[in-house]
Amino acid sequence: MPAPVATSAATSAATKGAGAANIASAIGDVGAVAISAISTINDVNKRRKFEQNFSQLTLEQQKGLEIKLIEAKSQSQKLAVLSEYLTQLNTQRIANLANFYSDKEKSKRTMLLVLAGGIAVLAIVTLIVIKKK
Repeated sequence: MPAPVATSAATSAATKGAGAANIASAIGDVGAVAISAISTINDVNKRRKFEQNFSQLTLEQQKGLEIKLIEAKSQSQKLAVLSEYLTQLNTQRIANLANFYSDKEKSKRTMLLVLAGGIAVLAIVTLIVIKKK
């Protein structure tokens, strides 16, 4: 009975290590502490979510996160910093997207107003020309 448990634990550790290795190789040495913190998360879905969010960070954001993780004293503090930092960046990313689409809608609305105004001016000029004849 103990053998399957050990095998299961070894498989779990290997799976964690493989995911962490893939991310670490993609970003180099910058995220070593962050990858280490992410690899300690036991929940597979939560770990995958952190890995995906981390992989979307710019190099500067990864460096900022790395500094905050180094300053954290315990593993639980590192996980809290990681969660807070990634949540904050996702919120910022969503706000940036919202602003982008808002600006796009404003420019679309402005273009429609200018087009409608141009058509109205053209119609008025046409009516004046026709009435003068």
